Amino acid sequence: MQLTATVTAIGKDALSSKDPMIILFGPQATDALRDVAVIQQFADKSALEKLVIKAGDQLTIDDETFEMTYVGQLANSNLKAIGHVTLLFQAVPADKPMQNAIYLKPTHRPTFKVGTTLTYITQAN
Repeated sequence: MQLTATVTAIGKDALSSKDPMIILFGPQATDALRDVAVIQQFADKSALEKLVIKAGDQLTIDDETFEMTYVGQLANSNLKAIGHVTLLFQAVPADKPMQNAIYLKPTHRPTFKVGTTLTYITQAN
């Protein structure tokens, strides 16, 4: 299954060159969250309800593909409910990985801009 979202807004404090983390939210995010988040809009909301991501799946950001090395326990439910997940471009920590996060490799963070596409690619469900 493939599901695409488009970046529609980027908060003033959402991107830091020193931080490997991107916080994604859907369009219903509050103003306070919008300041620190990248807003994604899914093209097909009914398909989002069926999406189940897991380690080994892929996320393509524009033309660059990343492997999901860890998907936290809260990632799927948060993604479906409010379009929220945290992307971490780093190795999975041995102790207490974030439960609302997707850890990705390679570990360099790509460029995010309004119009960036995010394609969640899952293995056969």
